[in-house]
Amino acid sequence: MNFFQSQDNARRQTRSLILMFILAVIAIVAAVNLVIAMLIVNMGNEAGIATLPDFNWIMNNLALVTGISVSTIGFISLSSLYKIASLSAGGGKVARSLGGTLITAESKDPLRRRLYNVVEEMAIASSIPTPEVYVLEQEPGINAFAAGFTTGDAAVTVTRGTLETLTRDELQGVIGHEFSHILNGDMRLSTRLMGVLFGILVIGLIGRAVLNSARYGTSRSDNSRRDNTAAIYLAGLGLFLIGYIGVFFGQLIKAAVSRQREFLADASAVQFTRQTQGIAGALKKIAAAQQGSKLQAADAEEVSHMLFATGLSFSSLWATHPPLVQRIKALEPNFDESEIERLAEAMPSQTQTQSGSEDSDQSVSTAGFAPQRIAITPDAVTETVGLPAEEHIQLASALRQSVPENLYRAAHSGADALPLVLALLLDANEPVRRTQLDLIAQQLGGTTVMATETLQLDVQKLDTAFRLPLLQITFPLIKNRPMEQLERIADLVHELIEVDGVIDTFEFALSCVLKTHLNDAAHPQRRQDSLRLTQIPEAVGVLLSVMAKQGHAETGEAYQKGMESLGRYEPRIKMLIDTKQWPNYEPLQNWVPAAEAALSQLDRLHMLDKQALVSALALTISHDGKVSAHEAELLRAICSTLHCPLPPFVLNAGSI
Repeated sequence: MNFFQSQDNARRQTRSLILMFILAVIAIVAAVNLVIAMLIVNMGNEAGIATLPDFNWIMNNLALVTGISVSTIGFISLSSLYKIASLSAGGGKVARSLGGTLITAESKDPLRRRLYNVVEEMAIASSIPTPEVYVLEQEPGINAFAAGFTTGDAAVTVTRGTLETLTRDELQGVIGHEFSHILNGDMRLSTRLMGVLFGILVIGLIGRAVLNSARYGTSRSDNSRRDNTAAIYLAGLGLFLIGYIGVFFGQLIKAAVSRQREFLADASAVQFTRQTQGIAGALKKIAAAQQGSKLQAADAEEVSHMLFATGLSFSSLWATHPPLVQRIKALEPNFDESEIERLAEAMPSQTQTQSGSEDSDQSVSTAGFAPQRIAITPDAVTETVGLPAEEHIQLASALRQSVPENLYRAAHSGADALPLVLALLLDANEPVRRTQLDLIAQQLGGTTVMATETLQLDVQKLDTAFRLPLLQITFPLIKNRPMEQLERIADLVHELIEVDGVIDTFEFALSCVLKTHLNDAAHPQRRQDSLRLTQIPEAVGVLLSVMAKQGHAETGEAYQKGMESLGRYEPRIKMLIDTKQWPNYEPLQNWVPAAEAALSQLDRLHMLDKQALVSALALTISHDGKVSAHEAELLRAICSTLHCPLPPFVLNAGSI
């Protein structure tokens, strides 16, 4: 299954989630009405025998029943909305609520630095911003999860047991699994699920508290409880029932949503690393370890469906994850279960030391990164969107390790991260650069100007291949600035690239990617529309015109090839496309604002329509048989803006 199909399926599952949520709410509303009705009917009943309200009682008290129902639905809805709003602070909020500790690249601990390096490499390979990284220091079990609504507010969290027990390959397999959830829409679905279920579960939580209070109340003097014993116990029983309904439906919904997607994430992790030993080894160690994958945190129930492996004990009906042995055999069909017993005996001696020797940061040759012409095909592009492979991970590792040391430090420095991004935009022409620095001084002050100018000397020597990865690395530090400052930064970036009146492809690409990531971080719950290509033909025409203009002498022919390719996607996107309806090619005089407006509309496309569009863009840009490094970066930036992350292009022996 490719990225576009996975995203489409995640959206379909969201609709199923809503249906199951409605059924759960109906059951809870019915239970609340029954409990309150029984309390009223049995109030003052000295017989000690509960009486059920009949149909006539319900009809005579229809206004009361309606009021209870509306109040219950409102309470559940408001509770869910409150939780979802609180989660909009980002995946880091979920990690911190469980006691997570933020890890940075500057960590002195080798195991934590190794974790950060693995996450950073996976982010570069996936063409998404580096997520925040957390460790649950008090959790000895082997587990992990990813949380957030978008790639711009994502966080990856692992337990201390994961760090200390797994090898680098096994850790990479676990992180690959979590990145699959990020890229395929599972993370967004899981985070939304966490918020929605809170509304169902909160009544049960209140019910548990009231039940305890009711039990305490019955221990008071005989005179105070004599007349209301039956009512008190009925209230306790009813609240317990309501809580049980919420828990039952909550676990059932979690199980229905998450189990199959765990198999898909395991398979994606294998594709990322091209070897099964890593993730299979992690699963085996969970099965063999005494602590397993269980979480000790009191709030573990809320995130149980997000975890790499089950964090709680439930029956098979409610299990949020397939059995470990089943997952291992899906990866290694010949797996012998007796291996778990042997591994359990050896586990104490396999705990990772603090040497960090497995994470050698020796420099990797980057000679192949020099600007070249890259051979690509539309199918090769669409098949790798959201699905980085081993070669992308290797390239990401090489890029990370080959960034000049002072620039790498700046990318992870709270003081220098923003100046580094601004330095990427400074012009080589001295008068233009002076004007840009004046703009920076007006907006951010002289200290930022000095840091930007210092870093620019090294940035000028960088190859194109390093520039977008540097932006991905710096983003976790930039996004945590106040909202007003983020808006000023976005405006400043736009002003910097327009200083000389000429905007090149890299400036446009960097601007698009930065604004997209900042917007995702600021507004993670952006509206998800499902426009069709035929509804916005003008926007399609503008974007293909921009792509055709890059590096083609026969611009009109390249444009036409891309347009014609859209008609071949009718079976996949289930719509009739008449190629005659598309606008003819017209050179764009002011292409930047036109392209930005078009991208804003096209980002609202149905996911399978985006697949057709990305394929058409790839065909347009490769019309002459080759693609330059600048054209490739433009295509990647456009894909990023469309929320279709395209991994870096890996040059092969056949590239010219």
